[in-house]
Amino acid sequence: MAIISESKLWKKRLGDWVINPYVGCEHGCKHCYCPAMPGVKFINNGHSQRDWGKYIFPKENIIERLKHELRTFDPHRHSTKWGEGVILLSFLTDCYSPIESKLKLTREILKLVLEAGHKVRIQTRSALVERDFDILEKYTDQVVLGTSLPYLDDKLARVLEPGATAPTRRLKMLERAVAKNIPVYVAIAPVMPFHNLGTIEEVLRSIASLKPVEVFSEVLNPMDDNVKIMNETLAQAGREESISELYRTNHWVRWTYEYLYNAYLLGRKLGCNFICWPSPQSVKNPLSEHQKQWLLKWIPQDSAQPLAV
Repeated sequence: MAIISESKLWKKRLGDWVINPYVGCEHGCKHCYCPAMPGVKFINNGHSQRDWGKYIFPKENIIERLKHELRTFDPHRHSTKWGEGVILLSFLTDCYSPIESKLKLTREILKLVLEAGHKVRIQTRSALVERDFDILEKYTDQVVLGTSLPYLDDKLARVLEPGATAPTRRLKMLERAVAKNIPVYVAIAPVMPFHNLGTIEEVLRSIASLKPVEVFSEVLNPMDDNVKIMNETLAQAGREESISELYRTNHWVRWTYEYLYNAYLLGRKLGCNFICWPSPQSVKNPLSEHQKQWLLKWIPQDSAQPLAV
């Protein structure tokens, strides 16, 4: 299996390639749909979705294998309109899970890929990335650093993102990156159905001065057991929030459109390069044809497999 793999996340404008240094993730975010993805399910030694956050395996001999691949790697062999050959670190794991502080695989990967002249997008929920600012500030024309800030409620994050750095600390990490001229982006994701536009506005206003190159946003993506796990976790923590209505497909479809449309207008009003991430599954009834077409404009069409509306 290749270390530098083609990434389907080009459809979210995140990159054409991806490197996942680890299998699993120590952050254990309850909303995460990665443990339900084939790229994790088939190589995670039989762990269930409820085990997410309890296991992580470094990929065997990854640095030597990467060195070998970089000898012939051409990023533009799979370069899309939005990805432009960018390598994403990472998708099915967080490349700055706590284990990275000891193994330093991500640090070595960054050195190799950037020295080879490639573009890199870093996606992490960890302030550990600050350790590698000495590398990133040397390649500010090749890197962009981002994190997810669906809300700034650290207490809620401790329940739903138990192993990740708190949101307010992640915001501070972005501020420190910008101070070193490292380009940044923000993903307001996943947005929770018990939040409103006021929550989103708080995030947008907190990042406006950082002038992020992009602000992405998507609503919670129900996949396998993540909604059930989140509700159980919230109840156990004594939180009043509930997302059970997401089980009703029509409710989820309508909520997806209404949130993304209004958040987009708000983002534009505040001067952000706001990019929506609707899923193809959200483009269906009970939306009007006009509403469907608005969502579709954010979803790149695969000429080989036209999207059925």
